[in-house]
Amino acid sequence: MNAFLDKITEFLETTGLNILSAIVILVLGLLIIKTVTRISKSSLQRTAVEGATASFIVSIINLALKLVLIFVVVAILFPKASAGLIAALGTAGLAIGLALQGSLSNFANGIIIIFTKPFKEGDYVDIGGTAGTIRSINILTTELLTVDNKKVVLNNTKVVSSDIINYSARPTRRLDLKVYAAYGSDMKKVKEILTNIAQNHEKVLKTPAPLIRMSEHADDGAGFNFRVWVPNKEYWGVYYDMIEQIYFAFEENNIEIPLRRMNLYMKDKTGGKNEKSS
Repeated sequence: MNAFLDKITEFLETTGLNILSAIVILVLGLLIIKTVTRISKSSLQRTAVEGATASFIVSIINLALKLVLIFVVVAILFPKASAGLIAALGTAGLAIGLALQGSLSNFANGIIIIFTKPFKEGDYVDIGGTAGTIRSINILTTELLTVDNKKVVLNNTKVVSSDIINYSARPTRRLDLKVYAAYGSDMKKVKEILTNIAQNHEKVLKTPAPLIRMSEHADDGAGFNFRVWVPNKEYWGVYYDMIEQIYFAFEENNIEIPLRRMNLYMKDKTGGKNEKSS
């Protein structure tokens, strides 16, 4: 019994104390890392560093501090074998790195995104067919928010290897519409109506000037190119305004919008043909 108690006492004085110390260091370390991460994020937000870049830097700081904490805890738990254990962890880390080549590639491509800056936080982009607003750039992934409020997470390797369309990169954007008027309409009147709509909208820019030109003789009517420049953030509002205003202006001036027509031929029992248009 005395030998058993001596073993317990020895364990508590050595390994038990190390375990308790490691737990305390782990808890305090996590609290400190959380505080440092929060302070770093707040500090970067007060600087000229762009939001997505700031989130990437904070992610790296958080990861680096956690790795340091792990090594400290391991050294406390195994003080006599710390050097050999750290070497073993280094070897294990190399093996894990080889197994996680995809993650390392995502990390490297995250750095490429930060330095090349194809977009920034808040930009509306299309990345390989996925469209949304940039929310953050993290160590391994880039997060988008779609127009219908869906969160989309893309790995950074996919982002770098995809075609990127940044709709927010420039302060202005050209709005292109194709407008058709039926043959028999007064085409000069059509052009006049479209020009007035373009020139009188308060959000349409005067420079570059609107372009209204007949561009096509289609099967059912003449096609007009309707091109105006607008502030980027006003694009969709002006787009829907133009669709509505053109329709009501044509209706008011008796300008017919051509409809697709199809001729159907049906044989009757005698072999004759009846024609119907739709």
